[in-house]
Amino acid sequence: MAEFERWKLARTKTMKGHRERLMLFHKDHVKTLDEGSIGEAYLLLMKAGSKYFSYTDKWAIFEPVYATVPDHWHRVASDLDKNAEDDAQILKTPRMIVDNYEGTLSRAFPYDDSKEPATKSG
Repeated sequence: MAEFERWKLARTKTMKGHRERLMLFHKDHVKTLDEGSIGEAYLLLMKAGSKYFSYTDKWAIFEPVYATVPDHWHRVASDLDKNAEDDAQILKTPRMIVDNYEGTLSRAFPYDDSKEPATKSG
């Protein structure tokens, strides 16, 4: 879909019921990145996402908690369609949410529901 100096942007092999689902990955298929490269990756993905996800009010960039390709650094982005096959998985995945209309970013950090919530003693 797009190629940059050190990065490639591709449509994911499985769309999981989304209208659009993208993956950004390093051309060298590295396992880890320095902080500056991670920032560059997110900026590229946010710029591309504003184009490819212009049809929706909000979309997200996901942490690779459920990555099917764990041996290289990449990020997947998709719309937040509640009817998609992976909606339950999305709700369990840490993600950066981009609001196309307000231009804001927010983070979602789902908690592990196998643990009880922390309580305040006193």
